[in-house]
Order: sequence, then C-alpha cells, then structure tokens
Amino acid sequence: IVDRHVYHGSSDAAGEIGHITIDLNGRRCGCGNYGCLEAYASGSAIAERAREALHNNESSVLPSLVDGDVSRITAAVVYQAAGQGDALALEIVRDTAKYLGAGIANLLNVFNPDVVVIAGGVTQAGEALFGPLRTEVRRRAFKSVSDSCRIVPGTLPGTAGVVGAVASFISQTTGQPPA
Repeated sequence: IVDRHVYHGSSDAAGEIGHITIDLNGRRCGCGNYGCLEAYASGSAIAERAREALHNNESSVLPSLVDGDVSRITAAVVYQAAGQGDALALEIVRDTAKYLGAGIANLLNVFNPDVVVIAGGVTQAGEALFGPLRTEVRRRAFKSVSDSCRIVPGTLPGTAGVVGAVASFISQTTGQPPA
C-alpha cells in the first residue's frame, strides 16, 4: 500500500514478494525460477522441508501426528510439533524465520515501510516464528529502518487473499480505495 492505494506497478504485477530471490542456486519454485522466498517459506515448502528431513532419517514426532503418513504433513502439523517442543519442527520454524527475515529485510531496505503485515497460514506458528523473524530482520536491515518498522501478523487469517482481491477490484473499478 502506497499513499492508501494498492501499488500495482507498470504492468499490474507488483507485490509478488514471494518471488524475491533469496538463494541464487536454491530450490525450484512453482513459478519456474530458483531460490524464491516462496520456495522456502510458503506452507507447502515448510511441509516439503519437513518431509525431506524425515526422509533423511531425522527424528521427530511429526510422523505420529499424521498416523505415519508423512504425505499428510502440512505447515500446520509442523507448527503443532514445534509447539510440543519437537527439535526438527522448531528447526524448520527457525529456518523459515531466517528465510522470511532475509526477504523482509530486503523490502525494508528498499521501501522503508512503517509496518509489514505477514498473512496466511505461516502466522499460525505464532511467536515461535515472529520472534526469530524480527531478530533476523534486525540483523540484516539497516538499523534505522528496522527500528522504525513493526512486523505483525495479519488479522484476516485464511481470507486475506480474497479480501485483497475484492479490494483491488473495487479500487480498479471505481478509481477509489475501498472504505
């Protein structure tokens, strides 16, 4: 949001923050690129990283939470295991915080916003994610920038994308920001 308006960019494609490259030779993203933030920090990527760790014989309560069917592991299951103190799940949540922190620090250094709102299922991890995330942002962003920005969870869990799409439609149709 810039001056109370959704910023669309010159070709209406602005805001694809999940496609910031955070690892030049990293994981393949659904968009076809390699090393995108989304390839590490999306719900499906979190679950995939957990399954990979289990495939490498890492010890965890995760399989017991899905009746042994590791294909049923989701980010929410990883967060549940982290809440139970599972070392592997806690490591995945901390790594996710580092990836998000790197991406957000880049945004802070470029745009210097007042607030960054994290939406979607990743917010279910709560302070287990947000604490290390804020630490990583402070480590990577300019001090004056990170000191002046709040990083908060969104208040529309599960519906933020729909609400944003409707707001964008209203704005583009009427030329006015939604009330």
